[in-house]
Amino acid sequence: MVTLGARDVPGLRRFYRALGWAELPGSDDGRVGFLLAGVLLVLRPAAGADGAAGGAMLTCTVTGPRQVDSACVAATAAGATVLAEPADHPEGGRSACVADPEGNRWEIAWAPLARWRTEGGQAPPAAPAAPAAPAAPAPDEPHRASAELLHHHGASDEVVAAHLVAAGGNGPGWAVETLLCAARTARREGRPEQAVDFLRRALAEPLPPARRGGVLTELGSLEVTLGPADRALGVRHLAESVRLEQSDVSVFKAANALGTALAARGQTSVALEVMEELAERFTGHPELAWAVQVAAALIASHDGHSWLETVDRLRRLAATTPARPAPAVRVLLAEFDSTSGRLSAAEAAAVAREVTVEPLDPFSRTYVLASAATLAQWADELALADRLVTEGLTGHRGPLVDPGYQSLLSVHAESLVMRGRYRELLEACHGWGVLVGPPARPAPSGVGNAHLVAQAVIALTETGRAAEARRLADSVAVDGSHGSWEWNEFLYARGLLSLAEGDPAGALDDLSECGRGQVARQVTSPVVTPWRSAAADCQLLLGRPAAAVALATEELTAARRWGTPRCVGRALRALGTATGGRAGLATVEQAVALLRPAGTDPELIAALAAHGRLLAAAGHLTAARGALREAARHAERIGAGRWCAVVAALLAAAGARRATASQTGAPALTGSERRICALAAQGHSNPEIAALLHLALRTVETHLTNSFRKLGVRRRTELAGRLAAEPAAPDG
Repeated sequence: MVTLGARDVPGLRRFYRALGWAELPGSDDGRVGFLLAGVLLVLRPAAGADGAAGGAMLTCTVTGPRQVDSACVAATAAGATVLAEPADHPEGGRSACVADPEGNRWEIAWAPLARWRTEGGQAPPAAPAAPAAPAAPAPDEPHRASAELLHHHGASDEVVAAHLVAAGGNGPGWAVETLLCAARTARREGRPEQAVDFLRRALAEPLPPARRGGVLTELGSLEVTLGPADRALGVRHLAESVRLEQSDVSVFKAANALGTALAARGQTSVALEVMEELAERFTGHPELAWAVQVAAALIASHDGHSWLETVDRLRRLAATTPARPAPAVRVLLAEFDSTSGRLSAAEAAAVAREVTVEPLDPFSRTYVLASAATLAQWADELALADRLVTEGLTGHRGPLVDPGYQSLLSVHAESLVMRGRYRELLEACHGWGVLVGPPARPAPSGVGNAHLVAQAVIALTETGRAAEARRLADSVAVDGSHGSWEWNEFLYARGLLSLAEGDPAGALDDLSECGRGQVARQVTSPVVTPWRSAAADCQLLLGRPAAAVALATEELTAARRWGTPRCVGRALRALGTATGGRAGLATVEQAVALLRPAGTDPELIAALAAHGRLLAAAGHLTAARGALREAARHAERIGAGRWCAVVAALLAAAGARRATASQTGAPALTGSERRICALAAQGHSNPEIAALLHLALRTVETHLTNSFRKLGVRRRTELAGRLAAEPAAPDG
């Protein structure tokens, strides 16, 4: 279709009538249409009185409003420039406008029949006054022809797939592979909605049952991560996949994804029924039967009661089976025994090493690696945990909603937080679809993993971005995750945020609820969520030191049973702070001595800050300033903006001279750095910035490197959000 912006629509209408073009029935928005040899010409009034918006525009019609967005993304991927983002029109329809590399404008549009688009695949009506004019081709034909042409000329799968989606119906023989490849690219690049469009279109092609089952599993696994309507459709697609005739492995993957999706919606009992039926199918396949049991256990973790029942069943099964239990069962039971205080860190790490040196069957491999990595992380064997996570993620071939895969992501996220590598975690959260921005906010396509959101909330809080952390925390709905271990982790993270915001009462509410949830799951070890030490800090701020001491003492007892410096040092810090006086000072000194060589920066910073505060209270100001300056160095090094501010206030109270400038955030930028960052945020390249400011290219690069460190960003696209999130310090 070709659209002309006309200064004089009636005059042009007479011109094309005189040429003999077949005129279509008029629309209700001032447009006039003509048809000749399958080409639709639309005359529309120019936007301005002077006709400034006149000229020609080519139009690509699509069959639905959602396809406008998909086609716009595909055009952008091919090199087009977006002139107008997809938007709905008051008179009906939806459109976007792009320009090709030479500036030719294309409208991507869907509209009701009155504007010469289609509904249900029917062609626009021909004008009664010109019955001899050639009939318009079905609107899918240009898209099908474009797909063929682009495919044979080597265009990207996504560009070709966008035309296949717009064309609808059955496509050429190569259409399925193109659509599936395009879907995987879109999923990998964080565009699940577009991947869903491609996969749904692939289902319109004739597929054998096994192939259709694979597409349904892939599609359903994506749909359950989207909005409510898509989630419901995803569950139906996964259920359909389970019923199709497929290999045992394919059915296992589909049922596993279905069970996880059901549990995430709060239907844990239904999910476990699905897994029970699956176990009956695999009675003659021991490896798959064990894998089903472990998958069921991970699904059961969404509900405390179901989780305890499942662990009890696995214990009985392991005790009555003549052969040694499978690695997946042994490591899962070790997880439970670690959190319930039955194992020490050394014993848990030994189990992690033992099960991962054995040959792993392909069905339970992801679960074993995830659970073993969890044990290694809890035991502060972070190098081992990293290796197992990398091995698990790179080898995973199942759906993204697979509980083992999600557990691997959770281990990786928490490991980064434990190290104080907050910026790296936030970068990863963007890739996982947990965050979009900046400023950080929940991604509409997030996988719904409350634990990942919890780690992002902690990272934002610790980097001094409390407002963003609060927006993210407030976006989380309970849904079906209430009662799961992920929900308890989220409550803990939200409690830490409230404490950092100066709301100890609100923090205590969340931390206490977290504690009740953990106790209900028989979780007593502080290795998972050290809620007692954080609650002790709240009680102290609320003027209840006795309650603070009781909580900290309880955590210290459990921490010593586990035996890692991180857990013991954290509990000692909480107890010393709550106790105060000489006894408290001595206890905090033990914490510092234990944490300093352990390389646990977040806990060490907190202990040093507590040490400095208690020293200052005792009148030892010089020693206090030394401890606080050490804390400041560690906080600055890992980008812990919250602690930088806390320690700066403590130093000022201890009589230290005020720092001449902030070391992190936008206030820390020099005037030159601010100017360069502003230009980079506007999209200028380094050479362009150098030319604009009359600087050497090397100088621009150095300023940007320093600015990225101060702002806590890793990509140029994050600059605008960070600069807007906090005001710059005035030039001195």
